[in-house]
Amino acid sequence: MQTKQLYLDDSYLKEMDTKVLEVKSEGEGRWRLLLDQTVFYPMGGGQPTDQGKLSSSQWSADVYMVMMKDGEIWHYVNSPAIPEQGAILHGIINWDRRYKNMRVHSAGHVVDFAMFLLGYSPKKLMPYKGDHGKKPFIVYQGELNEDIKQTLEDKSNELVQKDLLFSWLFQSFEALQKEAIYLQPGLPTNKPLRTLRLETVGAVADGGTQVHSTKEVENISITSIEQKGNEIIISYSVV
Repeated sequence: MQTKQLYLDDSYLKEMDTKVLEVKSEGEGRWRLLLDQTVFYPMGGGQPTDQGKLSSSQWSADVYMVMMKDGEIWHYVNSPAIPEQGAILHGIINWDRRYKNMRVHSAGHVVDFAMFLLGYSPKKLMPYKGDHGKKPFIVYQGELNEDIKQTLEDKSNELVQKDLLFSWLFQSFEALQKEAIYLQPGLPTNKPLRTLRLETVGAVADGGTQVHSTKEVENISITSIEQKGNEIIISYSVV
């Protein structure tokens, strides 16, 4: 990957200066740009894309989507003109959108850590996937024969009120494997992986943006828990 992912080191960065490495057409008035570094989070891991602006003294455009494509991070913009390859641009993300996405994403991890502390994950129910967009949910594989909706909500908000710190670092697959509560299937073993830790609770692999502490999530509501086949779908919201 040619783009340095600034958001992985600091989720609170809002701006950056960057160089245009490549420009490709996406149709009339639409382009995708490859940059040497970015604070824009690309859609993935259940977290929505960042949006914002890229500009120079001679050019400006709205970034409506950022995506990973063919192993590179592409910034999709609307503009009648294009910046030249090698041009230096200033980027600013839509912080209100990003921060909301961070809170929702971190809330999903709080719910997941609460499931671990309650003894349901990963032995009874194995975390499978999640979505942290407009209607966030987490999917577990397995069966649940009891109503834990209120218990899970109470435990999640207990973690919020404790104001526990999130922290992250890059380490080898082997090191992560030793301390992680569980590992998602298909993780690469030949490069450093980003580890997300919740103070006093545990660690998981994660590549998204996170708030500094659980208190920033503010309040979590478990809106529903559904059994569909061999899957448990836990839907939640952030107040």
